[in-house]
Amino acid sequence: MDISNGSGGIDSSKLMDYFTKDFLKDLGKMAVLRDELEKRQGSMTAVDAANKKLDEANAYAENKKAEADALLVDAKSTAADLKATKAALDAREKDLVAAEAKAEADSVAKEKALATKEAGLASREAALVKNEAALAAAQDTLATDRVNLDARIKALQDKVASINI
Repeated sequence: MDISNGSGGIDSSKLMDYFTKDFLKDLGKMAVLRDELEKRQGSMTAVDAANKKLDEANAYAENKKAEADALLVDAKSTAADLKATKAALDAREKDLVAAEAKAEADSVAKEKALATKEAGLASREAALVKNEAALAAAQDTLATDRVNLDARIKALQDKVASINI
């Protein structure tokens, strides 16, 4: 409503009409506009807060992603080290198994050689025992023969001594 009547001054009758007829409507419209503006202001504040939280969440996510990437690189490095260690241990185990098998084969061969030597020694020992028994018998025979020889020599000496020439 135009209360100035286009002349730049205020027309008091129009002003009274305005207050009696249109002011309450305009006041109600302004209250609705104020409430809507307040809602929009709240929404804008909420959007700003949500954007701030989103930015914080994005920064946090980027930080955690960087940490996860670092952990992944570390885990891959550790896995590679473990694979290399496992390969080395597998090779060492294979070498130890081969060495154990060779030692077992050598042990069996040495046991066979030892058994052969023991059998040879046993037969030599038996032969030595037999030879010692024969030697003992020969020594006894020699001692008996010597006693007999000594007795014959003594008898011969006695005979020679009894002959007086």
